[in-house]
Amino acid sequence: MEDTKADFTMTFRELSEITADQLKELHVPEEFWALRDLGKHKLFSEWVTMYLLRLNRNNGDSDVKRRARMASVNPRYILRNWMAESAVQKANLNDFSEVQLLEQVLQRPFERQEAAESAGYSLRPPAWAKHLKVSCSS
Repeated sequence: MEDTKADFTMTFRELSEITADQLKELHVPEEFWALRDLGKHKLFSEWVTMYLLRLNRNNGDSDVKRRARMASVNPRYILRNWMAESAVQKANLNDFSEVQLLEQVLQRPFERQEAAESAGYSLRPPAWAKHLKVSCSS
């Protein structure tokens, strides 16, 4: 993950959403962008093999149980710099809709939410956000 500069939050969340069968086949759906980034690493297939072997050691554990357990501790949504910046820019124009949306979404970060999906909160950060810098005093 470090080598590919993977998004840790979404990589773990997507591991909670992908099936073991999809991993076995190295079939990572398009919407799993963080896992697809990780899949570019030359050792990805070896890592998947080791990961699946580790999962198999959990006797009596089903893929459904694993995914539910992982989804309960790996959030789908976290407050990211680009989201805060977007909300601040709108708030500066007296539009607090994104502040309100973020407040709503972040109350249930583990649950898939249509409004958050529509806002792109689980997608790859937008290109304009690449150079955002936030300090403690921001």
